[in-house]
Amino acid sequence: MDDSPLLIGTSVNNSVSLPRDFYINPEVFEAEKNKIFRKEWLAVARSEDLAAAGDYLTYDVLGDEVIVTRDEQGGVQAFSNVCLHRGCPIVSGHGHAASRLLACPYHSWVYQLDGQLRGAPQMDRAEQFQANTMRLPAVAVEEWQGWVFINLDVDATALGPRLKELAARLDPWGFAELTTVHTLSFESPWNWKVMVENFMESYHHAAVHPETLDAAFPGRGTYGEKTRGDYLLLENPPVDPDSIPPFWVGCILPFNLFSLVRQQGMVNGSWYQIHLDDHQHFRLDIHILADENMASEPAQVDALVDTFKSIHGEDIAICQAVWKGLNSRFHQPGRLSHLEECIWQFQNYLHNKLA
Repeated sequence: MDDSPLLIGTSVNNSVSLPRDFYINPEVFEAEKNKIFRKEWLAVARSEDLAAAGDYLTYDVLGDEVIVTRDEQGGVQAFSNVCLHRGCPIVSGHGHAASRLLACPYHSWVYQLDGQLRGAPQMDRAEQFQANTMRLPAVAVEEWQGWVFINLDVDATALGPRLKELAARLDPWGFAELTTVHTLSFESPWNWKVMVENFMESYHHAAVHPETLDAAFPGRGTYGEKTRGDYLLLENPPVDPDSIPPFWVGCILPFNLFSLVRQQGMVNGSWYQIHLDDHQHFRLDIHILADENMASEPAQVDALVDTFKSIHGEDIAICQAVWKGLNSRFHQPGRLSHLEECIWQFQNYLHNKLA
């Protein structure tokens, strides 16, 4: 019997890392587009970014741009940003429609906050043209734990029920009420999976973050939760087994990365938002989150921003090094440590989606 390590073994302790093609091959990225990114729930904003009726923002999913709005009933809507007339994008960036209408800049076709066509000037001679029967293609949308998620697959299974167990874990932290106090942006010239894997394992903390992350939350004490497969969760066990862990990092698959820290009666966290470009580049926005107590203390916020700058600066250097190694013909899949439980779970997710 061959007992050599497997790509997807029965546990992390008998598995190896992914082959280099999963990262460097553009054809794998094309498969991910169709089987993952256009099928899965992607976080596009925090609810506070769409605070009032008429607020809107746009989000690009690899060429398919979506408008997300807050409607007059307080709900969120999502639909295509391609005008039904000649294909011009209707709005860009983010803003507020005081009139509760969105107008295409090309020929002034006007849409409601739910994507329904409201008016089209000079179309009275067009035969059998009925504006009230025309609507921009809908996109699935859902609010969960203070995030706004979209899914290009309108028939996708609802997100909330899939994450019921995670919601129960996050609720005691008041995660949904955390507000964004600062955002850091970084161009990231490597494959998105390198970022997810680096974020979700603590094995590298001692070597890469000895005076920052590992000093506060030693990686050797963390462990990956056993989950149903919709998310990953890595936690630092509390001193008191009956209390909430003081440090969590998680990933709502495929790449919605977040952290939560509880210290001195205050809660802070982060959302690492990945904006994909291609198989070897993405933009990363690190949204730094804080509870009301911390957000009201400028010195605390400044210290938090400096901490994230330091930690991610260390991660940039190591991710760039890993990317260089992955592009070498000498690269071979390596054995996984028990501290890389979430990496093994992530590999299972990719295997199930792409097989």
